[in-house]
Amino acid sequence: MPMVTMKPMLQRAKSAKYGIAAFNMIDYNSVRSIVDGARELDAPIIVQVSVKTIRLWGHKPIANWVHGLAGNVDIPVALHLDHCKDLDVIKGCIETGWTSVMFDGSDLPFEENMARTQIAYDLATAAGVGLEAEIGAIGGTEDDKFVARDEAILADVQECIHFCRQFPELAVFAPAIGTAHGFYEGEPRIAYDRLATINANIDIPIALHGGTGLSAEQFHRCIDSGCSKVNISAMHKREFIESFVALRNKSPGEGEPISFINAQYEALKADVKSMIRTFGSEGKAEDARAAYA
Repeated sequence: MPMVTMKPMLQRAKSAKYGIAAFNMIDYNSVRSIVDGARELDAPIIVQVSVKTIRLWGHKPIANWVHGLAGNVDIPVALHLDHCKDLDVIKGCIETGWTSVMFDGSDLPFEENMARTQIAYDLATAAGVGLEAEIGAIGGTEDDKFVARDEAILADVQECIHFCRQFPELAVFAPAIGTAHGFYEGEPRIAYDRLATINANIDIPIALHGGTGLSAEQFHRCIDSGCSKVNISAMHKREFIESFVALRNKSPGEGEPISFINAQYEALKADVKSMIRTFGSEGKAEDARAAYA
């Protein structure tokens, strides 16, 4: 089916309390593993892209890859720009057929974040494209953004409520709740009570950033409290590299590049399927498709 916007399927997921996996792609082989893994489990899926990945491959080639793969499967597939501060990059995504974008003004003072988000919101809404926005400082490294763990700031509940009332058509909202990008150094300290309070006061689906390394129980608690979009990036990137290394160690004489590409594809796809099962979205493609009927 054609690529879809995120909001309808995330609303369905929020209502039914399952999570839709949002994997950060790296190249065409990575996209193929994400879409095929979701297809094999009959699950809706979100393909996310970092700004640095766009700068490597370009807006249009990425859109063409995902559009072509989505057109060959009968599951909802959204193409989403992950953390972005650059409105020109957002405009480029909108102009080349992406279905969702994120403006990340979380490192700005609240009022400035609101003002900048308003510009992105108006652009996306006018084009029928979903928008994700963020409040609070999520720790760790994501793309070119680094926030030290001791400098991470939990989202203020009242600011979150005010923010979401200002932008009622947001596709998804990302409050900082104690998770972190990258791999955790110690036990994650998730502010479940804060998440539950935010969820009780807004109608917008919530995005869980910093999913790599959380336990199944932690994922389930967050999903039960409104996190219908669950981001996975660091794990996918690590598997992208280690799958090549594993084949080299197993078969040091292997000189056929396609063997490495196939090994990488299978390893990435296995991780995609594992996360889909954990988030409870296996077999949910029909439920998500109904949101677009």
